[in-house]
Amino acid sequence: MVVVFTKFPINPEFREEFEKRAVEKFGENGIDEMEGFMGMKILSGKSFPSMPQNDNVLIITYWKDMDSFLNYTKSDAFAKAHQNPPPKEMFKGSPTVEVYEVIKEI
Repeated sequence: MVVVFTKFPINPEFREEFEKRAVEKFGENGIDEMEGFMGMKILSGKSFPSMPQNDNVLIITYWKDMDSFLNYTKSDAFAKAHQNPPPKEMFKGSPTVEVYEVIKEI
């Protein structure tokens, strides 16, 4: 299984608006019909005392294998999902993508 983390650093004044957009629009362009897609979670960063403010929204997608994820990145569903990105002023920095392979699951 491959797990993809896409982290969006959000300016605090846009957090509520970005989260609403994420809940309403992310995952609504056919990702769930892609071969090998196993699920998606949208996480809202929470702050912990004595730690820096967590202004991130994290999208986690689960894929059967790397080929399934790569096929998604070349699909119409991926193109549609990225057609109307949020305004740049919503972000504190550039979104990042990290891909991991599950080597143990309990």
